[in-house]
Amino acid sequence: MKVLLTGSSGMVGKNILEHASAKDYEILTPTSSDLNLLVIDEIEKFMLANKPECIIHAAGLVGGIHANINRPFDFLANNLLMGLNLVTIAKKLGIKKFLNLGSSCMYPRNFEEAIPEKALLTGELEETNEGYAIAKVA
Repeated sequence: MKVLLTGSSGMVGKNILEHASAKDYEILTPTSSDLNLLVIDEIEKFMLANKPECIIHAAGLVGGIHANINRPFDFLANNLLMGLNLVTIAKKLGIKKFLNLGSSCMYPRNFEEAIPEKALLTGELEETNEGYAIAKVA
C-alpha cells in the first residue's frame, strides 16, 4: 500500500518510519518544501501524481515556548488549514484511510492519571501550546 506521511522529519514521523512494519509499505515522505500543506492545489497535484491509498498526517507548525506565546494565532490557523486541506483532498479523491495524529497538549495540562480520550478540552490547556492544541483537536 502506498502511504503519504506528512511530517516525516518530525519526532512522530521519524518513529513511524523506523517502525518494523514500515518496510511493508511504500511511504511517501515529502518535505514541507516539496509539498506545502497550506496550498490545497499543491496537495491535489501531489496526490494525483503519486496516488497514495492512505494518509498519515503527522505534520504541524511547531515552535518553542517564545514562538507559541507570541504567535498563537499562526499555530492555530496554519495547523487547522493543513489538516482541512488534506481532509478536503482525501474526500475529493476518495482516499478513505486517513489518520490524523494529535498531541498530548490537547488534554488538560494538570491531569494526574492516565488520560482518557473523554478528557479532551475538559480543563485548562498549557497556555504556550493552546493554538497548536486546538488545531489538533479540530
